Amino acid sequence: MKFYKFLCQFVKIHTLFTESLEKGLDKVVSRGEKNFSVHNQYMNFLRPRKTALDEPLYKLSAGRSMVEMLGVLAIIGVLSVGAIAGYSKAMSKYRLNKFSEQLNTLVSACIRYSQSFNNLTASQTITEYFIKMGEIPSEMIKDNSVYIYDIYNRPYYIYYYKEGYLNLFSSGFGSMSDSTDNFEICNTYINIIKANSTNINFLELRSGYNEDDGQDSRGMIYGDTTCSDNKICLNDLQLDDIYEQCKLLLQGKGWQINVRFI
Repeated sequence: MKFYKFLCQFVKIHTLFTESLEKGLDKVVSRGEKNFSVHNQYMNFLRPRKTALDEPLYKLSAGRSMVEMLGVLAIIGVLSVGAIAGYSKAMSKYRLNKFSEQLNTLVSACIRYSQSFNNLTASQTITEYFIKMGEIPSEMIKDNSVYIYDIYNRPYYIYYYKEGYLNLFSSGFGSMSDSTDNFEICNTYINIIKANSTNINFLELRSGYNEDDGQDSRGMIYGDTTCSDNKICLNDLQLDDIYEQCKLLLQGKGWQINVRFI
């Protein structure tokens, strides 16, 4: 009996709630389009909530226009060009510094041992002796020939004249352009020799065949103890003089640099 009364009471309450809800919704709808949005929000609240997984993949993906993509590619291109230029400049500076280090090593070794081969009775190449004494950087030794090579792959060899002079030769063949790198290399070479002028007999800069006159072009520059008024002295060289000497060296189809030590 109690259960029956409870059931009747529940049905009555449910009926009243349903009628009230319907009347309320009817009133909201009757208020026009403006208030219909409230009804719509209310009905959306009653519906199950959607998640990102319920949406199609193309609705979740954010696209980019062609103009935006071209702009990004342009920026990447500008940055790449700048990076390549910076890398090239850094590598050029590194090679020049390495060249200076290698040449200083060779010159210092020749100065130390310039009088150590006076017992030789014949002129000969003595590069192998310097290699055996550990005076040549390992990266300059590439084969079993008489040559050693700098970072620019240019050959050198050390030669002893029976008259008692030690010489450091460097030579190359083929066309030599007046590019910035070649002038920087030449400038570095001359300045290193100039810094050791007290131990230098002379510096000889010889270009190869000159198409204009068919003759070799040669520059002779002398050290402190061998220079006189009618000769070009190492210590007197200025920037313009070095430039002219390098220009002379690079104008032919081949070149040779010879440093004779005291």
